[in-house]
Amino acid sequence: MRRQLTIYITYILFLSISIITHSCQSDSVPKKNTGPGVTLDNRRSIFMLDLIRAEEMFATGKIQKALRLIDELMSKKPQWADPYLLKGNIYTAVGQHKQAREAYEKLVKIDPGYLSVWFKLGNNAYREKQYRQAINFYNKELAGEYSYSLQSKDKQITMLQIGRCYMHLGKVDSALITYSKCMTIDNTYSEVIGDIARLHIDNGNYITALDFAKKAVALDENNIDYQYSLGTVYLKINRYRQAVAYLQAVVNRRPLYEGAYYNLGQALIRSGNSNVGIQYISKADSIQTLYSSLENIKLAVDKNPNNQREWLALAKAYESTGMKTEADQARLAAQFISAFKNK
Repeated sequence: MRRQLTIYITYILFLSISIITHSCQSDSVPKKNTGPGVTLDNRRSIFMLDLIRAEEMFATGKIQKALRLIDELMSKKPQWADPYLLKGNIYTAVGQHKQAREAYEKLVKIDPGYLSVWFKLGNNAYREKQYRQAINFYNKELAGEYSYSLQSKDKQITMLQIGRCYMHLGKVDSALITYSKCMTIDNTYSEVIGDIARLHIDNGNYITALDFAKKAVALDENNIDYQYSLGTVYLKINRYRQAVAYLQAVVNRRPLYEGAYYNLGQALIRSGNSNVGIQYISKADSIQTLYSSLENIKLAVDKNPNNQREWLALAKAYESTGMKTEADQARLAAQFISAFKNK
């Protein structure tokens, strides 16, 4: 329960900031005489309090009640954009991505410049592997009416996602150009540097990859993925002792890191320790089977997101791979579906 509340509260902190930021931007209701004792400011205060109540309901697991209150707010004030953001985020949290997209799309019809909504639509498209559409949405976030108020970190995250879309599309040059622009904002952004390292590894540019992998590890020495990239580069350039050191550290911290086991096995074999190396490669094969099963369950959930059993199976699969946060989110989705069916 505590882990679930942590997930809820993380969403709520972000939602509260977003909604408070936009409460003035999206309120285009003209002033009118509302009668004695009921001013427009009072109504706004009541609406905002109700929206905060909906956030609190969501934070405490009362998802259906939160959605009902949001729908009431929409019926009373249909041109207020903020409830649509909250509704979309709630549906995202419980794995109902179609409904989330519909809420975000309604929001942009009301206020096309609403900060963060294009980014969320981009994430939705990215999850569906619609990378070109995602790029379009992310670019709208960067060029929106209120984009001037985007924090540098938010701009970098958006550009990072654009770069990743280009990577998935196989457009290496476009990805590198995007990452370079991102680096002009902050050349110590480790996630971009880590992505550039992986991009060069994938394209066989190992000397360049080594430079970026070292920088990424120097910026965040506890990041397992950066350690994996550096260990992999060392393997590729035949520096097996360094490869073994980094890859061993990875599998020690993440026992189900398939690629690390395989590359560690290769490094050990090439450095003369064949027996142990073969054991690691065998372990990698077993992990691959486990992850293949996980991917099959994820596909089943994507095809039928309203099937509670599929979500529970996904939660169990995530747990078996040590992905606790993802397991909690899958259980949350299952609980939402159960509550929806029983309401």
